[in-house]
Amino acid sequence: MFWRFKENTKSRFVTITKDFTKWLKFVTITKSRMGNFQKHLKLAKEKLDATISAYYNKQMTVVGDLGTKVVEQLIEADAARNNEHFGDHRSRHEYSNKNFPFKINKAMRKIWFAYADLGYDGVNGKRAKAVIDNLKIIVNFFEKKFDIKIYEKNP
Repeated sequence: MFWRFKENTKSRFVTITKDFTKWLKFVTITKSRMGNFQKHLKLAKEKLDATISAYYNKQMTVVGDLGTKVVEQLIEADAARNNEHFGDHRSRHEYSNKNFPFKINKAMRKIWFAYADLGYDGVNGKRAKAVIDNLKIIVNFFEKKFDIKIYEKNP
């Protein structure tokens, strides 16, 4: 794209260039944030579908494992909107405690603790059901927060 001006002065060109550079950085950062947000949201949806399938197939240890991954991806999606990313569980816990209501953090903790229990006692259907019930609370919260449908029942 080329701009033409009647005045072809150096100072005018520098001002336009600086403004364009700021705009370009803004667009790049915004696109990057949305890309990471979309990526984490897609992963959360995929893992949520797999978690629900595992529950109905009575694969209880898988429910605990994937339920935790759903929560992690939703936290990462929210953080990506602020251009943040976490590489460890502790950072996600801290972010969650600072940014989400107590009820949501409580539901997340139940999933994280159930994951450990299901890893040792995989046949525990009550624990797996607790994961599913708490995922409903968490997914409903993030659907409202993001204004996006995360879980859509298969027809």
